Amino acid sequence: MRIGLDASLLGGRGGIAAYTEGLLGGLSRVAAGHALVLWCGRRGADAAARRLALPATSTVVTPGPAGRLLGWAGRLPVGHPVPIEALAGPVDVFHGLNYFLPARRGRAALVVTVHDLSALRHPQWHPPTRSLMHQAAVPRTLQAADHVITDSEAIRAEAIAHLGALPERVTVIHLAASPAFRPHTPAELKPILDRWSLAPGGYLLFAGTIEPRKNIERLLEAVAALRGRRRHLPPLILVGPRGWRNRAIHAPIAAAAPHARYLGYVPGAELATLMAGCAVFVFPSLDEGFGLPVLEAMACGAPVVTSRGGALEEVAGDAAILVDSGDPASIAAGIERALDDPGLRKTLIPKGLARAAQFSWDRAARETLRVYERAIARKRR
Repeated sequence: MRIGLDASLLGGRGGIAAYTEGLLGGLSRVAAGHALVLWCGRRGADAAARRLALPATSTVVTPGPAGRLLGWAGRLPVGHPVPIEALAGPVDVFHGLNYFLPARRGRAALVVTVHDLSALRHPQWHPPTRSLMHQAAVPRTLQAADHVITDSEAIRAEAIAHLGALPERVTVIHLAASPAFRPHTPAELKPILDRWSLAPGGYLLFAGTIEPRKNIERLLEAVAALRGRRRHLPPLILVGPRGWRNRAIHAPIAAAAPHARYLGYVPGAELATLMAGCAVFVFPSLDEGFGLPVLEAMACGAPVVTSRGGALEEVAGDAAILVDSGDPASIAAGIERALDDPGLRKTLIPKGLARAAQFSWDRAARETLRVYERAIARKRR
């Protein structure tokens, strides 16, 4: 099987970039006998692709500026249609890892991963151009695809209910934490925590892009309420890209200093160290397609407080404290339980480690290969 993949987000930041790297790494290990053709339509993606341990049969396609423009036009339902072969060469199946597919199908079967539908269902949380693009292209993509992958059962149900996707053509394949996310020894923690003037177990941690749906304003309210009734509360540390629509988020973070600190984007290995050293990892997001930071924190041995319902509860299972993301008092109570109940902490940490171990990129890759086979069989019918 010759497999074309849109690897444009390799080397980028955020959950979809992590998904791209994790899946390609898994396919590199389990797809023996298959050829991977990686289309790198973004600056730097080709260099990131060549750093992966790809099979010898792999090809990295690096389009020039004109090829990039045509590639992006090909993702849209209007503009210059581009066949798949113009992006990745002859392939049996083409996998759009980031919502979109070329406008012209060519001869390949089409698979697309739809991570979440928040840009369609909650456009106010996203930049206008992204919302418009998703509203125009994602429904067309789902109709064009021979098979659709979602990161969670929650998003599969939304794709079926809100976009009319056929249930038999939508498969859930869960993400996984990379091996960097694991418990750390005190010696491993020290240099990173010293750099940020942090002590092991001496801070609360949030990790994610600073954007509206992450619910950071309510998290800050919850922490402020706790500080009002607790003499000693660990500071809240926030890490992640600066994001979008975030002026009203960064201002209260700055106002809460020194009790809240924003460290900016932190690379994966350093993020894992921060997760391993925190007292509690708090992720009260309003909407997620999967919620990879929750799984990563569990893999690092951190007690986790996250939102009840949707993909986050699906990922966390019974290994986290679940709270009402719309209620700062509920978030505060969850943090307080995680800090004050040693018996609960003693239960949550091993449960989280066991829960994270149930997910792996090799398993995700094997399940994805089976989707490719189904898509090719459907295309040939």
